[in-house]
Amino acid sequence: MKKNKHKILIDAHIHFHGCYDKATFLNSAQNNFKKIALKRNIVDFQSILFFTESYGDNVFNELFDSAKRNDKVGKWKFTLTQNENTIKISNENGFDLFVIAGKQIVTKEKLEVLALGLKSEFPDGKSIEEVIEKVAELNILPVIPWGVGKWFSRRKQIIENLVMQTKSSTIYLGDNGNRPFFWPKPKLFKIAEAKGIFNLPGSDPLPFNKEVYKPGSFGFIIEEVLNEEKPFDSITEIISSTKIQFETFGNLEGPIKFLKNQVAMQIVKRNR
Repeated sequence: MKKNKHKILIDAHIHFHGCYDKATFLNSAQNNFKKIALKRNIVDFQSILFFTESYGDNVFNELFDSAKRNDKVGKWKFTLTQNENTIKISNENGFDLFVIAGKQIVTKEKLEVLALGLKSEFPDGKSIEEVIEKVAELNILPVIPWGVGKWFSRRKQIIENLVMQTKSSTIYLGDNGNRPFFWPKPKLFKIAEAKGIFNLPGSDPLPFNKEVYKPGSFGFIIEEVLNEEKPFDSITEIISSTKIQFETFGNLEGPIKFLKNQVAMQIVKRNR
């Protein structure tokens, strides 16, 4: 990448779990985005986290209420923007982080759709076609994220059919920071890219204490300047008008951590 060109760094798959500390979460996002910028020789950049909350989770709304009150968490101050689904969080060192609402919707087929920009609740259990249609009608970004065990067999065929039948900029795919490095990137990403359906990856932090350090560690880079008054309007216009795949960043999981996380997730699911 060319040095000194302004960039936007984006992590498009963010959960804030109950075991996380807010200040640690925000500090981690700052540290990770700065590491990426340093590694890529990016001097001037803006940072975005897209929340992807499950049904019933409303951490973004809590943060939004904090912004209404101009609250602070540690060294971080919360402020509103002109977009109801976006807040700006700034620290005393001048680092700004834009947090955009979003939902993770579980479909009838047990696949997931990330509705980037959606602030209100959306019920699980509808068909993936209906979810994508409804989300697109709301002028927000529908992303089908990679998931362990979700892109195989019958469900893989469902996603492939969607990709082959869908026009560009109607849906997106999303690579995932939990994918292990020994697991090849699915060919579907290349097939989709050839059709103008691009990859919007994210870190996807899991509900374990150490995952609070993950935000901002996996995502993509846009060579543009974000309108800070209307960040969501600005970023969706940029993303939806692109004709090429954005550059991505981040490291995939090692085998030991991947296996530990998968075992732990099975325990979490059983307890639920």
